[in-house]
Amino acid sequence: MTTSTHGDHLRVLGPGTGLAQVFAFYEDHAHGDPSAAWQAFTTAWNWAAPLTTAVPGADVRDRPVVRPAVAGGFTLAGLWHLPAHDGTGPWLALPLTGGERPFRPGRATPGGPDLFAVPSKVLRSAVRAVTGDAVGPGPAFRLTGVHVPTGFATHTAATALRAGDAPFLWTAVAAQALGAARRITGALAAVDTVPGAARGPVPSAAVAAELAAVLHDERLSLAAALHGAPSARLGLPSSAEERLAARVERAGNAVHQVVASALDHALASYGYAGEHPLVHLMEASAPILQQVRYATQLLPPDDGTSWKGANR
Repeated sequence: MTTSTHGDHLRVLGPGTGLAQVFAFYEDHAHGDPSAAWQAFTTAWNWAAPLTTAVPGADVRDRPVVRPAVAGGFTLAGLWHLPAHDGTGPWLALPLTGGERPFRPGRATPGGPDLFAVPSKVLRSAVRAVTGDAVGPGPAFRLTGVHVPTGFATHTAATALRAGDAPFLWTAVAAQALGAARRITGALAAVDTVPGAARGPVPSAAVAAELAAVLHDERLSLAAALHGAPSARLGLPSSAEERLAARVERAGNAVHQVVASALDHALASYGYAGEHPLVHLMEASAPILQQVRYATQLLPPDDGTSWKGANR
């Protein structure tokens, strides 16, 4: 069983653990605290390690920088060099110079992630031959104000995942998404019981029960599919990986529908208020929800197979 104990973060399971146990562990911890579960996961496992990684520019004038974005996530700027070989894949990892990390207000420890994944298509207008810039292994590109959602950031100091660990990433992220959504439906169900709370035309508990049933079915379906599955490190047959990828995508879609429905009900019944418990839970769950939508694209298996044609 592979685990990680980075700092004081949650002790988390890794790609050496059977996938059924991975699923149960991460679903439970994300249900308990989505933000802490995601922070522990990205601090322990560098899921972007298998991606093609650019080299940060060394010129102080154009050194890569990252700042927390007002709307959440991060804003990247500065110069990077592509690797010398051709082909970056659909996603590219952009590290900061010298492991510098953006300050994250409200965090128990200073700093934040220092490795950011962006779609390679952002380079279409940025790749250029820049005369006089620091020499790098490949073409240079300069970014200005590129937004990276929180869910696409991790830590270079974390244990690197391999391309073959993709089933572990898919399982852990899908589990956290289901756990976070389950926490959201629980909060929705409890809203009407708060003394003095406004009452909508449809009881929140009734809406929450319907949404929780959807999550329950998805959770049971995915857990059943993972029953008896080996760890990612032991390897899955390609057909099993394809089925897992399809199930993860389906679970991710279900989670997004449930979360959107819960938020719609809350807004329709109570309006938007920063103190509403669903608002805080949505913010805490945002990185997980962002990641699960793209998990099977970010880290495909070794052969780079796309699962878009997988049967659902």
